[in-house]
Order: sequence, then structure tokens, then C-alpha cells
Amino acid sequence: MQYNLQTRPRSEVEIEVVVPFSEFEPHVKRAAVLISEETEIKGFRKGKAPYEKVKEAAGEAAIYERAADVAVRKTCQKVMEELVTSNQLPASRPPIGKPEITVTKLAPANEFQYKIKLALLPEVTLPDYKTIARRVQKEKKDVAVSDEEVAQTIEWLRNSRAPLVTVDRPAEKDDSVEIDFEVRHGGVKLEGGDSKNHPLVIGKNKFMPGFEDNLIGMKAREEKTFSLVAPEGWHEKALAGKELEFKTAMRLVQERHLMEVNDDFAKTLGNFESLEALQGNIRNGLMKEKGEKETQRVRSLIIEEVAKNAKMEIPEALVSSELEKMTVDFRSNIEQMGMRWEDYLTHIKKSFEDLKKEWRPEAEKRVRIALCLREIAEKEKIEASEEEVKARADEFLRQFRSVADAEKKIDLDQLLEYTRGIVRNEKVFEFLEKV
Repeated sequence: MQYNLQTRPRSEVEIEVVVPFSEFEPHVKRAAVLISEETEIKGFRKGKAPYEKVKEAAGEAAIYERAADVAVRKTCQKVMEELVTSNQLPASRPPIGKPEITVTKLAPANEFQYKIKLALLPEVTLPDYKTIARRVQKEKKDVAVSDEEVAQTIEWLRNSRAPLVTVDRPAEKDDSVEIDFEVRHGGVKLEGGDSKNHPLVIGKNKFMPGFEDNLIGMKAREEKTFSLVAPEGWHEKALAGKELEFKTAMRLVQERHLMEVNDDFAKTLGNFESLEALQGNIRNGLMKEKGEKETQRVRSLIIEEVAKNAKMEIPEALVSSELEKMTVDFRSNIEQMGMRWEDYLTHIKKSFEDLKKEWRPEAEKRVRIALCLREIAEKEKIEASEEEVKARADEFLRQFRSVADAEKKIDLDQLLEYTRGIVRNEKVFEFLEKV
């Protein structure tokens, strides 16, 4: 067997492999046996038919195509190992993704030829990341929490904990109500333009402007019909500027019974002896949240500038893989909101290919950042210890009832590898913050 490696643009290589017929012939014979084990050949038990009978039954082309599959599986790994041993494929630049195999010559009694196309982890030439980190770190802002922010949080807690009480009076602003409604245009009901027992809070303005105002004053079991003109910027573009008729029925009116903000209120929220203790806890929590947000902002600025000035040739395989991850995440979010993926694409009037084209710059940016973080870790010998990885993975696994339950839903090996990268990246950022 002979092979020749050639370098291609964008961190890709192409390996031409030639297998002499003397080495390929055993694969041909093995392919005939495999086919005979799967094929009914008159007069022979499965797996026992001679080559010529298999050839008559299945055709010589089928035998050679099967032989090509067998030969590639047997020889491809050997070629890769020899290239790594000879340092033609450096261990520091391992292959990424699946190799692309193309058969270039397959004929009876002839040598077998095929090509292996591989993407390699690209070489990364980093800028002076320490200087960048020191300069950007100076832009980090001090964080503070005002009394007003603490008060707003307490008010949110007060509203979220307040019980809803059904009342027999006309609906008012801030009431929680349930309604039935139907929307028509030109006397025709709109597709998806109706709902039963639909919950909303009057004044949150979740509907078309003016809709919630028309609910004020309605009591339970009352009905009301009114018209509104959809604004020009309405998300349903076909309806923008059109007059719509709304038929509504009030089913339930409820008001929130808010507790007075005092020590007793604080005690209902946990182990707080006083309102002052609650306020201190909220202030500390907001400070931590703001501090973490500012840390992440500065970290992003540092690594984005490093990535922007780094030199590398990104293989298409890495960009495609990142686009696939972005698609899975985005599609999952859309479907969690109750919308079918196909309906979403129809709604925004774009194809999946249009979205991928829009996302491509972001995918390339993410890949550049990931490669830079990896390269800094390599240069600075930053690693995640097994203890750190296990501790972080265990945090994630606590959401499952048991290890057996987790194994049904996730690949534990992949989780550990993913966690290793997360921990390593955090340590890289911590290093950059201290240079």
C-alpha cells in the first residue's frame, strides 16, 4: 500500500491511497463471502457459495463496491496511524470531524485507489494576548446597587408572592383576568385568531395597543365587541393598518392581595428576622449578579480582541459543526415556545439556508474564540484537573434522580469532555485577569 499526503487550503489535507491488487484481492474474496451470507443462492447454504456463483447472483460490480468498503475500513486507520507516527500529521493538530472518502479507481483485477480528505485543527498564531488583557482589564467598571434597585426587587417579590383573589367587580388595571376572544377581519375569522380562558394581566400590554384598555370595566360573564386598527409596525405584516373586530367574553376577574412591606413580610421569604436583613441579602445578591455580569463583559472584550487579531485558517468542518449547534439550540427554543420550526420559517419568510447564511459570521467568530482559548491554554500549560471536572459534572448531574437516569438522557463521556473544556476556559480567563 502506498499513500501521498498533500496540503490543501483552510487547514485541510488530502491523502491519495493506492492498494495494489495483490493486497486488494483478499478484500474482494471477503466481500463475496459477506454477500453470500446475505443472499439466497440456489443450491448453496448462506455463506458457502463460491465466488463465481456470487458473481452470477449479485454482479461483479456489487462485489467490488463491497470490497472497497471493507478495504477502506481496513486501510484508512492504518494510513492515519503511520502518518501520525512519521509526524506528517502532527499530534498537535489532530483531525477533526469525519474523513471524507472518495473512491477514484475501482476495476476488476486492478489496483484500488481512493482519497481521504481531512480537516485538521488549524495552526493559531496569537497576538500579544497578555498586553490585550492588561489594557482591556482597565476598562472594568465598579458596580453598585442603589436603594431603588433593592426596593424594585422587593416589590417584584411582593407581587409574585401575592395571592390572587376572585372579585365580583369591573376589571381594573393590574387585575389578572381570563377571557375568551375571537378576531375577525372583513367578517372572516383569522386563522389562529381565537382562544378560550386566555390569561392576561391588564396593563402589561401583551396584546395589540388598545385591546387591554377595552377590557377595563368588564365584569365576569360580560361580553363586548370592539374594533381596533393594527399599527403599521404590527408583527403580522399582512394585517398592518387593517381594521380588526374583536369579540371578547370576560370569564374571571382577580386582584392581587399585596402584603405590607415589613418584618413579617420578610419572614415569609425565608430565614430573615427583619426587613433590614432581607434588604441586605437582596443587595448582596444584586452586587454579585452585577459583578459577574461585568466580569463576563470584560472577558468577552478580551477574547474577542484576541480572536480578531489572531491568524488562522478555519476549516469548513468546524464552521459547519458550530452552525449545527446554533441550529439545534435555536430550534429547541422556538419549539419550547410552542411554535413548529416550519411555521416559524414561514412566519419570518426565510429558508433554513437563509438563516445559516446570516449566522455564519457569528459561527466563525465562535470558532475563532474557541481556538484561541485552546491555544492560550496550550501555551500557558493550563489544564482542568480530574477533581475539578468531576466536581463540575456532579453539579450538573444533581438535576437527575440517579446516575442510571442520567445515562438514559445524556452521554456521560461527552459530558465530562464538555465540562473539561468549560473548566479549562474559565481557568484561561482567570489567568488573563491576573497577567
